Amino acid sequence: MMKSTALNEKYYGLVENVTIPASLHEYNGKPYSKVGNAMPIHCATQEEKELLSRTTHHYCDLFTDKLFAPLEELVFVRLDENKAEKVFLNRHKRLFLTSSDGVVASWRCAPTLESLNKFMAGTPLVGRDGRVVSLLTAKHGNHYAVSHLEGDGGYFETSKPWEIKDMEDGRLYYGNKSFNSRDELRAYIQNLPPLEVDSSAPPQPILLRGKNPRIILVAENGRQISHQYISSNLITDVEYL
Repeated sequence: MMKSTALNEKYYGLVENVTIPASLHEYNGKPYSKVGNAMPIHCATQEEKELLSRTTHHYCDLFTDKLFAPLEELVFVRLDENKAEKVFLNRHKRLFLTSSDGVVASWRCAPTLESLNKFMAGTPLVGRDGRVVSLLTAKHGNHYAVSHLEGDGGYFETSKPWEIKDMEDGRLYYGNKSFNSRDELRAYIQNLPPLEVDSSAPPQPILLRGKNPRIILVAENGRQISHQYISSNLITDVEYL
C-alpha cells in the first residue's frame, strides 16, 4: 500500500509521476505528514512546540528549520510516494490563516490552490525543480491555503493562542467584548485600568470574523492594544486539516 497523503483512494486532477518524500504520523487520532522537521504547528505536541519554536522560520502554522523555495505559478502536490497532482496557484482567492506556537501568534493572507483530492495536514508541495515550497495545513471547501512568506501577514509576541469569534450585526466591539451602543462602549473603556503587559500577563490575540473582519490584541485587564481591519475579500472561515 502506498504511503498516501491524499485521503481519497481515487485520485483527481492532473496526476503525474513525481516522487516527493514525506513521513506519515498521527496526532489526536488524525493523520498528518512531515518533511524532515517541517510540519504543521497545529499538529505538534507541546514538547515539539517548545523545541521547534526556537529554530523555526515564521511561516504561519508551519514549523521548518529550512527556508521553503519561492512560490511558483505551477506546483505539484503529493498524492503518494510516486504520484503528485499538478495544480496552479491562485493569488486572488486567499485564506486568512492564524497559528500559535507558544512564542508568537501569527497570521497570513495565504494564496490557494484548488483540488478535488482530500489532503491530510502537512501534505508537501514542490516546484518544478523538486524543492519544497510549502505544506498544506488548512482549506475552505476545495481551496487549500499555501502558507508562505508571500501575502499580508504578521505576528504578535505572546504565548496566548488565538481566540476566534463571530461578530453579531449591529454590535460594537472592543477587545473581546461587544456592546449595544457607543455610550455603553465609552463607559466600559473609561472604567478600564491602565494598560499592563508583562510575561505573567501576556496579551490575547483575537480574530473577529464577519462583514468587516479584524484582528485585535487585548491585554489581560481588558485594555485593547491594537485593532486592525483586514480585507472583507479574505476567507476567514477556515478548516484546519
